[in-house]
Amino acid sequence: MSPAPRQEIPSKCAEKPRTVPPHDSLKDAEPGSSFLRPSTERRRPSLSEFAEQFESAINEKQDLASRLSKLVDDITAMTRLHEQAHAEFDCERTQLNSEITNLRAQLTGLSNRSENRTSDDSRLQSLLAARERLIRDEFERKFRELTVQVKQERSRYAQAVQKVQKQLSSCICRASG
Repeated sequence: MSPAPRQEIPSKCAEKPRTVPPHDSLKDAEPGSSFLRPSTERRRPSLSEFAEQFESAINEKQDLASRLSKLVDDITAMTRLHEQAHAEFDCERTQLNSEITNLRAQLTGLSNRSENRTSDDSRLQSLLAARERLIRDEFERKFRELTVQVKQERSRYAQAVQKVQKQLSSCICRASG
């Protein structure tokens, strides 16, 4: 077999003309068929277009990197706030536990003082038990509230970080960083 003669096709860019083998399969094709025409070759971008695209990709990467950095800083700040809230919560818990201990001591002291005041002691004991329950309930409610807030913030920032990381991974300038 002899090689097919090459046909000169001028490029749309200011480059040397390229040679492309003729498409003999188009001779037998029906009109309107989906075969590519020889004139539908893909245009290569000029150097200035490529530079613009590359600069745009670099700017996009820098923007994504700065957004990721900001999100990481925000997560760090949220972690500090959580630690601070947790420390305050622990302090409040310690105060409430000491108050409960004081109330129990008072209850024990009152019950030892006079056994003839059993009706007053039982009333006082029920009041103290109710107050203790209220304090514990408030403590548990605050703890659950803080836990929910922290989980929501972590989830929100984790999603934002994943979104930025996904954008960074699909950036065409990923290898140039």
